[in-house]
Parts: sequence; structure tokens; C-alpha cells
Amino acid sequence: MARTVTTRELYDEIAAGTVPMILDVRNQDEFAAWQVEGPKPVPTRNLPVWMAVEEIENLAKELPDNSVVVCAHGNGSDLLLDMLADEGKSARSLEGGTQAWSWLLVAKRLPDLADGIVGWQVQRPSKACLSYVFGVPGKSAIVIDPARFPQDYIDLADSEGMTITHVIDTHIHADHISGGPELAAKVGATYHVPIEDTGKAPTPFANEPLADGQEIDLGDATVRVLNIKTPGHTPGSTCISLPGSFLVTGDTVFVRGIGRPDLTGKAEELATDLFHTVHERLQPLDPATMVLPAHWSFDSEVGEDGLVRTTLGDIFRSTLLSQTELTAFIEQIITSLPSAPDTYDTIRLVNSGREEATEEELEILEIGKNQCAASTTT
Repeated sequence: MARTVTTRELYDEIAAGTVPMILDVRNQDEFAAWQVEGPKPVPTRNLPVWMAVEEIENLAKELPDNSVVVCAHGNGSDLLLDMLADEGKSARSLEGGTQAWSWLLVAKRLPDLADGIVGWQVQRPSKACLSYVFGVPGKSAIVIDPARFPQDYIDLADSEGMTITHVIDTHIHADHISGGPELAAKVGATYHVPIEDTGKAPTPFANEPLADGQEIDLGDATVRVLNIKTPGHTPGSTCISLPGSFLVTGDTVFVRGIGRPDLTGKAEELATDLFHTVHERLQPLDPATMVLPAHWSFDSEVGEDGLVRTTLGDIFRSTLLSQTELTAFIEQIITSLPSAPDTYDTIRLVNSGREEATEEELEILEIGKNQCAASTTT
């Protein structure tokens, strides 16, 4: 049996349901902030490494064979393997620990797209974040809401002989660092982020905000992607639509949630905007439209095909989105909101170009799963 497992190998094993247990030996506060999670539930135990060392004999008896031991960088878990081996227990260590897990991106091909279009949903399990690549093989591609690891998106476009011509952030993200400006600069693409979210001041990076209804040509006269302004989660939130095919909703609506409107300090005002967005801009669209959000919150939102997606029709059957009275909608959404993480204000400043951060600071800012959704069900 191999002594170590890579992040992608562990992801695939979780998806297959073959991981007997994950033993996380980080401190309890680190574990509480976020854990290794994949597309399916996996038995997980947290036992700080110093406690694991003290209890190694009993631990070896209790731990299932072939379990995966996880620490922050892979050093502590590797040490524990030797001690477990001395007790006759075989286990594996996650290469690079949770830091490497936080970098993992998993691209999944999207079916049911319009003729001539290819696309991928790029999942980031550590953040439960989703980004997208769409394009016409041999021609142009767009990237939507990319994580801060540009090479994965470049490789996807290259696999179909496509050139990335546009990089879009549907809004200024609060839960993770955007890779949009870096990716656009690296490939010479045009970067788009809503000016309403950047403070309406010139940004330190090149930016051409998309106008409401603006179309993006992917290199074929019959294939045009449409931008739709959908304020609510943030003042400038947008959705990207290929009519008759898909709607990338950013943080406006999720499979089982709606974008929280309080992250910019204007909860009631933006909740009002969100109500009008939902009922006046989204509900009139084809209910069979495939909805592709920027996040998921629970593993139950991941379908049997491994994709996080739904339809507009399904979304409007949820409790809150079927609410047609404005006052009740605002009250329900605002009262459902937990406190936002303290790091979110800083992340928004970094993503809008108004604050800089070192690589080490970026790693710290991104700790923890996203908390961008408000519940839509009771």
C-alpha cells in the first residue's frame, strides 16, 4: 500500500466512497474552521497530533486500515504513520496536508450545452467554490469566477485549442481571492468585474465592466453569451447566460440558497434589490434553464453526476423564492443570516484592488468554506 495519497487521489476515493476514515491531527480550532470534504460524506475524526501520539496504542486499534491521516502540511501526519506502523496499523498521509487540499481544483465536463459549445464546472472542494470555462473548440473561451490558480484554466482551454479572450468575475467576492486579474493578464484576455462593486474608482488592474445586456462573441456568429445585471448579493452582481442553455448565477442564487445581501453593509437595501432581481429578471426566464452557481453549501447539492447544478424551475419551488411579498421576503432573508467571517471585508478590498496581501496572508484569508448563502428553505 502506498504511504501517501495525493489530493486528487483522495478526492476520487471520497467520490467513490472508499475512504474508511480521515484522521485530522490539526488543532481543534483549525479543524473547526474547515475540514477535508469532498463530493460525498466521509467519516472524519479530529485528534490533535500531540493527543494522537499519547494515545497511539488505542488509536492503532480503533483506526480502520487504509485510513488517511491529515495535518496542515504533511509533516505531522507522516510522523504519525511511523508510529502507527510500529503498532501494526497501515494508514496513509495526505501529501502537502490541508494546504495542498486548499489548492485542489477539479474540472468536470458539463453536458447539455448548446451545439458547438464546450464547458467545464471547476470545483474547489476546500472552499466549495465553483468556476467555469466555456468556449468554442478551436476558437475563443471565457472563464467565469476563477480561483487564484491560473494554469488549470489555461490547460482546459488548451485541451480544445481555445484562446481565453474574456475573464469575468460575476461580482467582487468576499469569501475567496479572485484569480481573474492575474489570469487575464497572463493570457492577454479582457477582464470584467462590475464597477458598482469596485468603488467606481479606477482599479489598479485593467477592467472593462460589462453593461447590462452586453454580449460576448465566442468566435461563432451563432454563439453569443449574454450578461444580465442581477443586483442583490452585491450592488453589481451579474449572471452570465447562454439563452436556451445555461445561466451562471454567481452568488445570486444557488442550488439550495440565495446570496446573502449583508456583506457590503446594506442588508435591507440589497435584499430589496434581490427580491426584484429574483422576480423580475430571473423568474421570467425559461424554467428549464440549467442554473450553474458559484458555490455549494452541502454535499447534498452535488448530483449523482458529480455536478452542482439545478434548473430555474426547481429554484422557484423553494420556500423563500416563492415568496411574492417584499416585506416578508426581506424579513425572512435577513433573519436567516449568521454573522459573516471577519476576513470577508479584507478579501473584498483585496479583490477590488484597494488592498494588497502577501501569499502567506492570502492563504490565511482563504481559510474556511464559503458562507455566502442565505437559506431559502424552512
